[in-house]
Amino acid sequence: MPDLGTISWFFFGYSGRVGRQSYALGGLLLYMARLYPVYRMIMAPDEATQTFWSGIFLVVICATLVAHIALSAKRLHDMGRSGWFAVFFIIGDILMFLFLCIPPGTPGPNRYGSQTDSPR
Repeated sequence: MPDLGTISWFFFGYSGRVGRQSYALGGLLLYMARLYPVYRMIMAPDEATQTFWSGIFLVVICATLVAHIALSAKRLHDMGRSGWFAVFFIIGDILMFLFLCIPPGTPGPNRYGSQTDSPR
């Protein structure tokens, strides 16, 4: 079981590398976290509950966007590219996610870390 430091690095750290499988699973978890408040808004019995879940959605969307950018930066590091390209995730959310799931990372160490799925 990973400790809290590893989980916080995985979702909010910007150094190190993340492989394709870890990136895809982490990204899917973040998309599910985004969809839950939407589901609750749709199923809300009254307007007050819907407004409450709308506020929760705004908080969740901000947190998951930051986490997606951090994951994308580490995925780009795994491919040997600068993490600054992760800013494009804001523009092309799902397309950028799918694009980063496809190409393999660089084998062996690169300038961003010695191995995949670990901090620098």
